[in-house]
Amino acid sequence: MKRITSLAFVALTCCMACSKSGDKNPDNPNPDNPGNEGVPTIVSVPVLRGDTTITMGPTTNYAIVMKGLPTIRPVFPKLALKPKKVRGYVTDASGNPIEGAELGLLKKVSGFQQLVTTTTNDKGYYEIEFEGAAEFKHAFAVINYVGKPVPISLFTADSVASVYTYDKGGVEHWMALGHGTANAADAAHRPWYSNNYFGGSIYLNWDVYDGPLSTDGALPKNAEIILKLTPAGGMLYDASRTFTIRQKLGNNFLSCNINNIPIGIYKIEAKLADGRALKMEVHGPYRSDTYGLQYDTDTKAWYVSFVPGFNATSKPMPNRSEWDQANVYVRL
Repeated sequence: MKRITSLAFVALTCCMACSKSGDKNPDNPNPDNPGNEGVPTIVSVPVLRGDTTITMGPTTNYAIVMKGLPTIRPVFPKLALKPKKVRGYVTDASGNPIEGAELGLLKKVSGFQQLVTTTTNDKGYYEIEFEGAAEFKHAFAVINYVGKPVPISLFTADSVASVYTYDKGGVEHWMALGHGTANAADAAHRPWYSNNYFGGSIYLNWDVYDGPLSTDGALPKNAEIILKLTPAGGMLYDASRTFTIRQKLGNNFLSCNINNIPIGIYKIEAKLADGRALKMEVHGPYRSDTYGLQYDTDTKAWYVSFVPGFNATSKPMPNRSEWDQANVYVRL
């Protein structure tokens, strides 16, 4: 297994199959009135440090390790509306510009639809020209994760992306996040659904002993699993918080979802509350030679990374994470 030591935003290098806007990305966000509209205010977002322990009872089958969105966020400039244009900035969580992020606007004119795309300039600024009505079809930046380019969905910084009309135009700013609630409305009634969060997800599963015919390695009834996740390099935004998940077993569930884990790579350890170590393996979907649960022969330890739901040529929709769950099966 190869582990990474850093994550970085990189420009997507693949060719665009859809039509591109004829409007070039200007060097100045407002070429008609240069310098007067401003740029996003860079803020210092507190780095995730310390330890978090989450305890789940036998009737609970999901955990959300990070709640909500970052409380400290960059302030975006109030750009003026311009007819036939949607424009704005794309930044990271602190307000640093992201160059090369791609925005795709689906425009509808007289019953016809056309996807118009553009990318951000070195200031993170973009603008797209359109006619008729339009809404965003995709919005993403690309990170280098475990040595491969991975596109990640962008979050609308001001509101939920809406429908724009050519007579008014629109302004939409975006952020790339390493964790946070991507779809608050859906998360309210489906908190266990991993795609509602920008962070990664682990699908933890097990079997419980239920007589001589039980699966080899099945866990004792009423036991408690202790799963520890320790950052092991490659953390987005330099996060270093350790997470401990305590799952009490019962008769209701043989699995749980651990959602919204800050993106990175973690050393993973599993044991029972009585101290007995648990073995780990992939048992289910999303098997990968690169991502998910991996054993490192050099350190003789297990590590887990999250599984991209997209490849380098995919175009994620806005406000929707597409990390597939990393499968971890534990047994004695």
